[in-house]
Amino acid sequence: MHAWRLALLPLLIPPLLILTVAPPAAARTHRAHHKTHKEHATKGVPKGAHGLIPAGSGVVIGVLSGDTVTLRDGRVVRLAGILAPKTARTGRPQDDNPSRAAWPLAEDSRHALEDLVLNRTVSLMLGGVDHDRYGRVLAHLMVRDGRRPVWVQDTLLRRGWVELAPHPDAPKGLAPLRRAEGYAREHQLGLWADGFYAVRDPDTAFRAQGRYAIVTGRVLDAADARDHVYLNFGADRRTDFTVEIDRRDMAAFRARHLSPLDLKDRLVEVRGWVEEHNGPMIRVTNPDQIITTDGRWPRRRPARGEKSKEEAEGGGGVPAGTEP
Repeated sequence: MHAWRLALLPLLIPPLLILTVAPPAAARTHRAHHKTHKEHATKGVPKGAHGLIPAGSGVVIGVLSGDTVTLRDGRVVRLAGILAPKTARTGRPQDDNPSRAAWPLAEDSRHALEDLVLNRTVSLMLGGVDHDRYGRVLAHLMVRDGRRPVWVQDTLLRRGWVELAPHPDAPKGLAPLRRAEGYAREHQLGLWADGFYAVRDPDTAFRAQGRYAIVTGRVLDAADARDHVYLNFGADRRTDFTVEIDRRDMAAFRARHLSPLDLKDRLVEVRGWVEEHNGPMIRVTNPDQIITTDGRWPRRRPARGEKSKEEAEGGGGVPAGTEP
């Protein structure tokens, strides 16, 4: 090697070392900053509440029922995605809201919500439309238990003090909530220990007339009749349990590439308000009210170039009855 090259080596080594060491240090700094930013962005949001949008906070000063609270600023918040036992109501028969006796365990359900949120600051999370038809804020609630955020709906369902009540205005977060209710049902907790809330079959669905209930049975026939689709669970359509879906609500099924007509011969679980219309009937307004117990509700192939609503929004899309 030439002497002039040997003389230059000591001068070249320090810069080379600097170039070798500096990038990892810079990378560590960048990763630390990125991690801190990510932790700040997700702080206070439970993993199970994925997809819900933060919408401020408030202090709970009153609990009206197991699913409704009042905040210090005057807002009334209806907890989205659940239904608590109805409390007693006094009214005249001619009123829009006549008298009603309390459902069993209504006060227990209300006290369960009080224990979680009364006189505490709650964070509001939105999963769809932010108000219901009565002007109440429709939201999921988060409350702190020390440093741990607690999803109020999930806790109430897991302890058995409310039922899952899918609603088209608040569709987010249903998969974990369905699992929470399943846990309470399996262990007969809270409401599920009382026969009033028992899951019905088509032959006993009439016993739940006038209230919210879950009915499990096999669809004997599925028919498209003008403005409605009917799922029939018995041979006599005039007396047996039926599910009715208005044609206007079929858009929600098409958005997921599902058709109620494909449910013929399937064993399903349907939930909703039981009415009397040629026998007991539940009106279904969105696909989340129905799940197939065997996971065999086939997803219809979309037209070429068409994407499902979930795929268009960036999600993978999960058909009803096969939630993760």
